[in-house]
Amino acid sequence: MIWKKIFPAQGGAIRRWVQIRKDLFELSSSSPSNSSGSGGPSPPLTLFDFSRRDDAYDAEVCSFADKGGWRISDDEVIGGYSRAECTLRDSPHGNLLSNESISDATVPIHSGNSSAAPYIRWKGNLDTRIGPKSHSKRSGFCAIKSPVFPFNGIPVGDKFNALEIKCRPDSRSYCFNLKVNTYFPDDLFQTIIHVESGTELSSSDQEKPFQKIILPFQDFYLTANGRLRQHQRILEGAIELQHLGLTLMDGIDGPFQFDLARIRLVNYSFSQGIVANDTIEK
Repeated sequence: MIWKKIFPAQGGAIRRWVQIRKDLFELSSSSPSNSSGSGGPSPPLTLFDFSRRDDAYDAEVCSFADKGGWRISDDEVIGGYSRAECTLRDSPHGNLLSNESISDATVPIHSGNSSAAPYIRWKGNLDTRIGPKSHSKRSGFCAIKSPVFPFNGIPVGDKFNALEIKCRPDSRSYCFNLKVNTYFPDDLFQTIIHVESGTELSSSDQEKPFQKIILPFQDFYLTANGRLRQHQRILEGAIELQHLGLTLMDGIDGPFQFDLARIRLVNYSFSQGIVANDTIEK
């Protein structure tokens, strides 16, 4: 029983940690710096890809606190009115919870275009009203957080200089959150995702392509409890990645929608505008 909790049949933080550590070792062994001594950059490292069974499972259990996986939160915790949900769409694996004691009806799975890349849809409504019992001076936020990487995180070191997000956002401004192992537990590195021509909320989502957005580490700024740190530190050096996620707090009332298909650590060539040593194209 204990072994199954640590290493479940599907999903789970430790399974992902082991797989990524294995991928890191294989990337290091096959990188140009090891094969030719040229000191070239490492190939991309996939952190989450919802076409993979374990990642898909952890997306399906988003609404179940006892299952781990992705977590959503909003200003309900401070008496606010914003609300959001997260669902797995176009999964090639079907309903991965079908063998568990959870009703299939509780996990909405999109059965549209089966050839589309699987993704999670995070959507909801932002409401900046302050609740009558709230002690806050402002309100209006929704957030989603990935499963936490155990054992102080993934030791990615200084092998990468950016994140690549394969997504389909609307035109709102989102904070992308990156939590790394530091001396200060409140530290959170953040950067902004804003796409002017983003997806409008409609029923024809399958006709709109996903985009690959590059988030250079040099563009992340250091925050704590939602505020900028007075003394900024550059996100570089021996990074140990603990978790990542998104927050919407742009102060605009109304609906939002963010589709996410994949997250990779990459080495981006700013002069050439390409991801270095990328051998796959999805």
